[in-house]
Amino acid sequence: MKLASATSTPQIDYSQGCSGHGVTFTHLIGKVLAEALQGQPKRFDAFASLPHYPFPGGRLLRIPFTALGAIWYDLRGRLQR
Repeated sequence: MKLASATSTPQIDYSQGCSGHGVTFTHLIGKVLAEALQGQPKRFDAFASLPHYPFPGGRLLRIPFTALGAIWYDLRGRLQR
């Protein structure tokens, strides 16, 4: 999940989910964005300052690793039934 201000246009704040887990944070991030728009950026700044790490394996392995992870969790789910 990423929460930040656009570097080229600082008056634009945005959030984006990652790996399908963005729904978990929707309510909290909506409130944090609303607070920032009302001039209370403390929690927004805390989220915006978190480091974001690149996907392991870089661009070359991003799609194969993502597919492998999806296959693994699907198989694990089927075996646990």
